[in-house]
Amino acid sequence: MVEAEREVIGMDYKLVAIDLDDTLLADDLEISKRTVEAIEEAQKQGVRVVIATGRMHSSALPYAKLLGLENELITYNGALVKQLVDNQTLYHEPVSAELARQIAKVAQEYDLHINFYLDDLLYVNKAGAEADYYEEVAGIKPILITEDLVDFVDQPSTKILIIENDKAKLKEAFAELTAKFSDSLTITTSKANFIEIMSQEVYKGNTLANLATELGIEAEEVMAIGDSYNDLEMIEYAGLGVAVGNAKEEIKEEADYITGANDEEGVAQVIEKFIL
Repeated sequence: MVEAEREVIGMDYKLVAIDLDDTLLADDLEISKRTVEAIEEAQKQGVRVVIATGRMHSSALPYAKLLGLENELITYNGALVKQLVDNQTLYHEPVSAELARQIAKVAQEYDLHINFYLDDLLYVNKAGAEADYYEEVAGIKPILITEDLVDFVDQPSTKILIIENDKAKLKEAFAELTAKFSDSLTITTSKANFIEIMSQEVYKGNTLANLATELGIEAEEVMAIGDSYNDLEMIEYAGLGVAVGNAKEEIKEEADYITGANDEEGVAQVIEKFIL
C-alpha cells in the first residue's frame, strides 16, 4: 500500500467516479458538507466528477444536483448514461425482454421480490418489506405489477434487481442465476440482500472506461471510489482504485488505496489527499 501510494500521489487526476450508497452517502443517506465542498473544489480545478451507481437515474439525480455536477451520470451499474445538462441519453444497454422473462420465471420459482426498470420507472412484483425498504433507500415509489409477471415483461428492462432478506434463499437463487445466465448477463451484488442483473458486459468499469476514452482521458488519470462487488471493475480499471473503509474485504484487496469509511467522510479524505 505504501508503494502504491508513492506511485499515485502527484498524479494529475482528470476524472473521478464515485459510487453512491455506502460510499459517497453516509449511513443516513446524506452527503456531508465537507464532502460537497471537496467535490466542488475538485470541479473548480478542472476535474470531471461523475456519480457511478447501481441506482435509477431518477434516484441518483438529486445527489448529482446537490453536488453541482453538470456532465454525465452513470446509473444502473453502467447500463444507462445520461447527460445532466440536457437529459440526453448517451448510452443505454438494457436486459432483453426474452432474458428478463427468463429471470422472472426464476423469481417465481423461488418466490423472490423482483424490481424491473422500464423508462426509469420502478415496477415490483409484490408489496411488502422488500418494496418498502427499497422505496426508503432509493426514494422512488414502486408501481405494483398486477398481471402475471412473465406476461408483464414485454420490453427490455434497464436492469433487474432481486431483493431477498433470507440469506440462504438468496445464495441459492444467486447460484442458479449465475449457472444459467453468466454467459449472457452480468450478475453481481451490491448490498447484502441484493442481486443485480444487467445486460452482458455491462459493468460500471466498462462504462467508465468508455467514457474516459471518449473524453481522451487515460486510465492512469482516473480515480474510482467504491465499496462493493458492483464497484470492483471500475476500481480495477482506474489508475487510483479506492475502497472506502467499510468496503467488502475483497474490494479492499483489489484497491490501490483505502480511505475512511462512508460515515467518516472517506470520499472527502481521498479527494483532499490526492487532488486538492
